[in-house]
Amino acid sequence: MTVMLFSAVIFCMTMSIKGMFTPGKSEHRYLSLHYFLYFGFLYLTITIGFALIYILLEMNGFKVWAEQEAVIASFWDKLLTSLYFSGITLFSVGYGDIVPEGAGRWAALIEAWVGYTIPTAFVVRTMLNKEINR
Repeated sequence: MTVMLFSAVIFCMTMSIKGMFTPGKSEHRYLSLHYFLYFGFLYLTITIGFALIYILLEMNGFKVWAEQEAVIASFWDKLLTSLYFSGITLFSVGYGDIVPEGAGRWAALIEAWVGYTIPTAFVVRTMLNKEINR
């Protein structure tokens, strides 16, 4: 069951990112509400996807993070912490209040890489679309 959930999460995130590389209609301006919402939902999908990966790893006995303050007891606390950890990892290098450990280090590394490459891919795509439309 865990493998199926893990595969479904990876598939959804991959398809979301793939949409960025699919040529689309160029009727939208390069800076528009359409692109703003598209990238907002893309980041939201990636954040939730990695949070689910962290929860799946945690539920299967892998050490994902170490927290400096309190021990997280309930499932909902773990879910909220994984969303927070995922968002902070995707958008920055972290605050330091939650530190990745074990399998979480590799997942956080991949998530940080995705978070840094999405804006670059957007700029490259915009420039390629601009060249094609000339």
